Amino acid sequence: MTGYSNHISGDDVYQKIKEDILTLKLKPGQMISENEIANIYNVSRTPIKNAFLRLKGEQYIEIVPQKGSFVTLLDIRNIRDVIYMRALLELDMLNTIIDEGLTEKAVAGLRANLEEQYKLINSENLTPSSYYIIDNAFHYSLFRIVGRESMWDVIQNYQVYFARFRILDAMTTGRYEDVCLEHDKIIKALEDMDRAKLKKSVMDHLHSGLHRLDAKIKGEFKEFFIQAT
Repeated sequence: MTGYSNHISGDDVYQKIKEDILTLKLKPGQMISENEIANIYNVSRTPIKNAFLRLKGEQYIEIVPQKGSFVTLLDIRNIRDVIYMRALLELDMLNTIIDEGLTEKAVAGLRANLEEQYKLINSENLTPSSYYIIDNAFHYSLFRIVGRESMWDVIQNYQVYFARFRILDAMTTGRYEDVCLEHDKIIKALEDMDRAKLKKSVMDHLHSGLHRLDAKIKGEFKEFFIQAT
């Protein structure tokens, strides 16, 4: 972790630790010390303790009595469940877009986002987290255009593991152009109002990370994941 301002609020501490967990600067399973972080921020342990409790409630860290605090391991079963939920809901949003005659408007918005994705991956500002933000905006727009933003907000509460998994995928493979092509297939299927192709393109896209990282989940990154007993 990097150094921080001496004049920092408890909420700032919480946000920065959360960002470091999401971007894998703090890795799954890594032990984190209240004393160490208090020294880095030059603050008392009280705001650190409060930040840890918030992060524990959101499942970003685990506090083990007599042992310490640890960044939570990634739960592959939860990740698969979130992918399943996302696939069902996003397909429903896409079908609703077709049913309500919003296809042209949706396609225009998605293409604009895709153009921004290509600009980003060809710029010096590309990072796994910066791409994650614009990628998320692509999917969020499906909910926004049919007025179901609150449903998207609910989904975000279940993506503690999935968000880190997606950033791990990006950091490991760097296959940003492949993801853009997957997005393009979704747009083309929507434009053609081809529901069968929409289903296939969405399913392929949301499961692609699992396929790309399958060997690494069982090998190189095994210690990042909860192991089934």
